[in-house]
Amino acid sequence: MKYFSRFGGVALAAFVSAFAAPAFAGSESIELPEIVVHGETENTVNPLSGLGSPAFPSGTLTVPGVAQAQEELSLLPGAVSLVPAAKYQDLYAHNFEDVMDFTPGVYARKRFGAEVRLSVRGSGLSRSYHMRGLDLLQDGVPYNLADGAADFQEIDPLIAQHIEVYKGGNGLRFGASTLGGAINFVTPTGHTAEAENLVRLEGGSYGTARIHTETARVLGATDFFAAMSANHVNGFRQQEAEESIRLAANIGHRFNDAAETRFYLTSNIVDQELPGTLTLAQAENNPELANPGNIALNQQRNVRSVRVANKTTLVIDDGATIDFGGYVGYKRLYHPIFRVLDQRGPLAGLFARYNLESALAGHRNVLTLGGDLAWGEVDAKQYTNLAGSRGALQASGTQTSTNIKLYAENHFYVVETVAVVGGLQAIHSYRKFTNDLAPAQSDATDFSSLSPKAGILWDVTEAAQVYGNVTRSYEPPTFSELVQATVFQFVPLDPQRAVTAEVGTRGTSGTVAWDIALYRAWVKDELINYTVSPSIPASTFNAGDTIHQGIEASLTLDIGTMGLKEVLPEGARVLFEQAYMFSDFSFDGDPVYGDNKLAGMPPHVYVAALRYKSPAPNGLGWDIAPKVEWVPDGGYVDYANRLKAPGYATLGLEGGVDLAKGLRLFVDARNLTDKHYISTYSNITDAATAATNVFYPGEGRSVFAGIKVSF
Repeated sequence: MKYFSRFGGVALAAFVSAFAAPAFAGSESIELPEIVVHGETENTVNPLSGLGSPAFPSGTLTVPGVAQAQEELSLLPGAVSLVPAAKYQDLYAHNFEDVMDFTPGVYARKRFGAEVRLSVRGSGLSRSYHMRGLDLLQDGVPYNLADGAADFQEIDPLIAQHIEVYKGGNGLRFGASTLGGAINFVTPTGHTAEAENLVRLEGGSYGTARIHTETARVLGATDFFAAMSANHVNGFRQQEAEESIRLAANIGHRFNDAAETRFYLTSNIVDQELPGTLTLAQAENNPELANPGNIALNQQRNVRSVRVANKTTLVIDDGATIDFGGYVGYKRLYHPIFRVLDQRGPLAGLFARYNLESALAGHRNVLTLGGDLAWGEVDAKQYTNLAGSRGALQASGTQTSTNIKLYAENHFYVVETVAVVGGLQAIHSYRKFTNDLAPAQSDATDFSSLSPKAGILWDVTEAAQVYGNVTRSYEPPTFSELVQATVFQFVPLDPQRAVTAEVGTRGTSGTVAWDIALYRAWVKDELINYTVSPSIPASTFNAGDTIHQGIEASLTLDIGTMGLKEVLPEGARVLFEQAYMFSDFSFDGDPVYGDNKLAGMPPHVYVAALRYKSPAPNGLGWDIAPKVEWVPDGGYVDYANRLKAPGYATLGLEGGVDLAKGLRLFVDARNLTDKHYISTYSNITDAATAATNVFYPGEGRSVFAGIKVSF
C-alpha cells in the first residue's frame, strides 16, 4: 500500500450534483407535479429516486441527462430506481451501502472497507466474497468479467451523475440475465457537469482522508470530463487499512445532430487489507478485533485495472437510434488469503442496441433489439501464503470465458395509457479451464438458454403507474464456483434458473411520492454454500427448489406543506424519506432443510430520514437530516435455522451548508449511540456442527466532514 503519496498530483475538476423533474411515458412524456424543496432552484420529489434535488442539465446523444434517464425508466413495467448523485453529496460515500440505503430491494451492507455484501432480491446470497448475480455497468459498459464475477470496489460513487437500478428481469435492456438484474453508473460529461472545476476534501474517523477532483470543458463540438479520487483509511478494525486511487474520464465529439461518439477511460489502484470474520461474542464485545488468521497471513485484496471503451450513438431517423461500441481492458488481482491468489489477464467486449419508436397498426410501438459479446482470459495462479508474500507455486491454470447475449423487447400501446410488453433473451456461455500442472484435470463446458419476458404497464393518471411482469433468469456459474478454492478442476454445477413475477406501482399525488413492488421468484438449482462431506473441499453446489419473495417500498412525504407551512420560514421544506425491504427466502421441500429459511438476509430493513431544507436566498442555504436504520431481526446465519444474527438500530445525522457560491461544508455522523451490532455475516450449513466465527461487526461511532469547492 504505497500509493497515498501520489495524492497530491490529482488535478482539479467539476462537480455534478442533481436531477430534474421525472416523467412518465404514455403517448407522450408527462411531467409529474413538482414538490419544491430547495429555495429558488426547482426540485421534485419523484418516485424513481425518492429525493428531490436541483435540475440537471440535459444530456447528450451518448449520455442521457437525469430527466431523460427517468423518462426511459418509466417505460419499464417493473421495479427500477434512479439514485442521483445529489442524494449522497453530503455523505462520506465510500461504498455501495453509502449510496443505496434508500433504494429498496438493494441489500448492501459493509463487510469492511469498500467491501460490501451486495444482493438484489437475494442474488448471490451465499457469496461471502466478491460479487455474483448482478450485472454492474458504467455508462452501459459491463464491469463484470466475462464469467459474471465482479469487484465493485473498482467503482467510485463520487464519479457518477446518477445510478440506475434495474431489479430482476428489468435489466433486460442491458442484456442482464441474472436474478438480481443490473446497476448502471452513469458518469457526467462536459455538458452535464455543473461547474468546470471542483475540489472535494474529506476526513474523519479511523484515519480517513480523501481528495476528489473533477474538471469538465465544452470546446465546440467536443467535450470532456475527468475525475479522480484518492482515499486513505486506517480502518475501524485491525487489518482493515485501505488505499485507493480511482480515475474516470470521457471525451465526446458530436459530428452533427444525428451522430456522436464518446471514449471512456477508467483506471483503478485499490489496496485493501482483510480483517476477516469473528465469533458473535467477539463481534459484539470487541468489534475492533481482526481474525487472528487474517493477521498471521496478512490477508489482502489488491486490484489494478484499466479499461478503455467507446460508445457511439446514431439517430437513423426521427424514431430510430442505434448505440454501439466496445471495450478492452486488463485486470490484476493480488489476493493473499488461504493461499496467495495471483490472477491477471485481458478482457474485451462488443455491444449494440437498436431502438425504434413508431406506429404499428395505428398504435404507438417501441422496439428494442440488442446484443453483446464478452470475452476474458485469466492467468490464475496460487502460491503458498507467507504472511502476504508469495511462496511456492501450488496451482496454475488459465480460465477462458465467452458470453454471447441477444435480446429483444417490445412495448405495444393497446390504448394510449396501456402498454403490453414482451421480451426474449438468448444467452450462450462458454467456460474453458486449462490446468497447467495437471493437464488431465483441464475441462470445458458451455451453457445456453432462452429466457422470455412479458409485462403490462398502465399510466393510471398523469402522475401514477401500475405495472406487472413475469421474467425468467439464467445464471451460469462463475469460475469462483466452477474452480473452487483448492479444487483446481471443474466442480459439476448446473446454471441457476428462476421465474420471477412482480407487480407494483409508482407515482406522486400532491405532497406524496411512492414506489412499491411485490415479487416472488421460483428458483431452481440456486448456487449456495453446502458442505457435502469432509472429503469434498468444494463449498458451492446447486440447491433444489428455493423461493425468493418480498416487498420493496419507498415513501417520501413533503410534510412541510402538510401542516407546517405556516410555522416554517418562507421557502423552507421538511421531507420525511422512508424505505422498507421485506425479504422472505426459503428452501422448498429440500431433502435436508425442508422449508427452512435461507441464510444471509434480514427479513426486515427500514431506513428513514427527516430532512429540513432552509430557505436559500441567492442560492445559499443549509440542510440537516437525522437518520435511523432499523433491522429488528438479523436473519438466520445457517440453513438449519439454529442461529440468528441479532437485530439492531443505529442513528445518524447528515447535513451541509453553502458558505458561498460554489463553497459547501458538510458533515456525516454515524452510529451516534456507538451501538455494537452485526453488519452482516457469512452463511453456514448448521450452527450445531460448523464453525460460527462468521460475523462482521458494524462500525462504531464515526464522524466525517468535508468541504467542496466548485468554480
